[in-house]
Order: sequence, then structure tokens, then C-alpha cells
Amino acid sequence: MSQFIVNCIRYIVTQSLYFIGGFCPRSRKAVMGCYKNKFADNSKYLFLHWQQALTIRAIWISGDKVLVNQLVEQGYEAYTRWSFKGIYHALTAKYYVYNSYIGDINQYFARGAIKINLWHGSPLKRIEFDINNGPLFKVYHPQTLHDKFISAAQYHQQKVRPDHMIAPSDLVARLFAGAFRISEQQMILTGNPRTDYYQAYNKSNNQGNNQGKNQIQKSQQNIPLPDQQSLIDELKLINNVKQVILYAPSWRDSSALTTDSSNKAASANPYVNAIDFTALSASLVDNNQLLLFRLHPNEAHLANDIQHFPNIINISDWQDTYEIINDVDLLITDYSSLYIDMLQTKADIVFFQFDQQAYQSDSRQCYPYADDLPMAGEVFTEFAQLNLYLSNLSQNTNISSLTNKKNRTELAQLYWQYQHNDCFKQLDKLVSA
Repeated sequence: MSQFIVNCIRYIVTQSLYFIGGFCPRSRKAVMGCYKNKFADNSKYLFLHWQQALTIRAIWISGDKVLVNQLVEQGYEAYTRWSFKGIYHALTAKYYVYNSYIGDINQYFARGAIKINLWHGSPLKRIEFDINNGPLFKVYHPQTLHDKFISAAQYHQQKVRPDHMIAPSDLVARLFAGAFRISEQQMILTGNPRTDYYQAYNKSNNQGNNQGKNQIQKSQQNIPLPDQQSLIDELKLINNVKQVILYAPSWRDSSALTTDSSNKAASANPYVNAIDFTALSASLVDNNQLLLFRLHPNEAHLANDIQHFPNIINISDWQDTYEIINDVDLLITDYSSLYIDMLQTKADIVFFQFDQQAYQSDSRQCYPYADDLPMAGEVFTEFAQLNLYLSNLSQNTNISSLTNKKNRTELAQLYWQYQHNDCFKQLDKLVSA
């Protein structure tokens, strides 16, 4: 069967199911999900809040049967995407709450529901309809009739506009509105559940009723994985670790539309090529430092090449890292907007941009405003520079310059203008109207 016929069938089936699904009556409940069938990010922490607050019946939908079973064992309501109940609730829920696209839940049955996109990052790199280069350009801006047909057939869910999004500042609200082609009036000006959760439900406090305590205990496990904080504490004791470093580079989306597995070979691993992991590991051991290596879900397979080095732990399979970000001493990233979330923590921040020119030409560009942003930390392009910085950090934890500290304060004001607006209260109000 030719690819053209396959795309024709896909287009007809997708559009037909989406249209028909819009006629189903919907009741007051929320179906929720996450990219890559994970239990992570903003939707996870809003789900955990709603389990405790009982604001609305919240149901988790995933394509991962093992995850669903583990959530059910924890006492939560969860169903696989194509189970009878998974389909039923996707067709009848008033609210769709997700981190990326409606396909986090079910892209075929969302018409008629109120769609709340919590998104999974901050608009540093161009996103969605603002993308103007790289492999994702033709998804949002197909030029030929052929490309327009492919885009409509294969990328249906990317074109479905949300009814609401959250934004922690006017800047983010404006950029999200443009990128998703919605109005700024559809924005909820508030912080993010992923960064607010452990402030609202402090793991170490003893306040609240027993139900609240039980909920916090559940959340600490970062379902369905083991207690990550306990793991870090144990490793620090075993290795006499004084500093915890999180290396979380951005997704290099030059391979976004590539299906050829040969392009995922270790020889093409940009991190192995850029970093001498043997030397890095030896330095970490000498400096009593522990490095947590966290790749984007789309690149997680690349981390398999570095799992055997002492004091380097691959955590790319963790659902997310928000449980431990307040215990990280240093974030190493490159072009990732994760550093914007980390502005709210005590961690130092450095940028290791080993492929700066190639990244700018092959991947999405940043928004123009980003060119004028002050830097939140030092910028390195060579591994030797980074390794020297780590050695200096081990001797003096207060090596961040006054300029960088001032810049962090300015950036925090730019990105977290509405952090004081309790996100859980705002979202509770939305679904209670």
C-alpha cells in the first residue's frame, strides 16, 4: 500500500472520528495525560492536587498499561487509552488537561471538550506556529499542496487549538497566544503546577490532615518510580557526595521527523562526541560531586552510552525531576527553557553550548527577545572549560558572579510575574465555574 493511500486513510479516519466525537454529551470530569505516556510535568501535579482537593473527578489516561496499573494500585482512577473505559471517559469528559497535545489523552475524541493546555516548557525557543526554520517548519507552515496534505493527515493534533493555557507572566502569555493562535484573554495568569506543587504540599512539613499526609507520601514516590529523593540521599552517603549536579540539555530537534534508526547510533551521539565522560567521571569522583544525566524523552536512548561511569547516573527514564530540583546545587543546560524553572531554586546555572553554530542552523531558532536576555550563568563551549568550572565549584560554592546574581533576579521578574497567583486556586476556579 502506497504512503499516499495510507495518509488518505489516516486523514479520513482522524477527521471522521473527531467530528463524530463532538456530538457526545459531556459531564463534569477531567481526563488528563502526558507526553510519551508518562506521569509527569504540569498535568501530573495538577492531577495530584485534584486528588487531594477533590475539586473535580480527575482521570488519568495513558497508553502505558504498566503505568496505569501502578496508578490504580496507588488508589487513583486511570485507564489505558484504548480500553472501553478509556474511550468512554475521553468521549464524555468536559475537560481535557494535557502537557503538549490532545493526543496526550486521545486526539480523536476531544472535540466538544474544554481543552486546557498546561504546556511543558517556557517560550525561549520558537514553538508551534512561530517556528520559522528547521524540520518542524513544514508541520506548521506547509508550502506545497503535497506538504499541506501530509501536515493535515499526520499532524492533526498539532492544529487543535486549546481553550485555555497558563502563563506566569505577560511575556509568556503574549508568546503562547501567538504560537497557539489563541487570544491573550484565554490565558490564565499564574504559576506552573510543576514548580508550585512542593511549595503547596511541602514534603517536610507536618501540616494538614491525614489525607493530605497520605497524598504527599504518594507524590514523593514520583509514581511509578522509586522514591527519587531517597535514592539521591543514599547515593550521596555512599559516595560522600557534597554537590549534586543536574545536566539537562535541550532536545536537538534536527532529528524530529527522522525515523531511520541508523541516525540514533552511538557514533552520532552528540554528547559522547562533546564530552570526555571518562575524564568527567574522574573529576566528579575527586570533587565529591554527583552528576545526574537527564536527556529529553525524545533523546533518552542516547544516555545508554554513559551509564557505566562512576558518579554519573542516567535519570533519563525518570518521569520528571521536579521532586529533586530544590536539592540540586548546579544545573548544566544549553538552550533548554528548564533553566527558567530553576530560577526559583538555589541552584547555580551554567550553559554548555558545545554545538552552538550547528544548533542554530539545524534546530528551531529562539525568539528575538531572547537575544537581549541577560545570562543567568556562565556560558561554555568547550568541555575543558566546563570541567574546570566544576572543579572550582567543588572548592567554593559561592563562585557565581554578582552580575549573574543580578541577572537571575531580572529574569525571575520577567518570567515569574504572576507566580504569586496560586495556580491550583486559579485552575480550581476554572473547572468549578
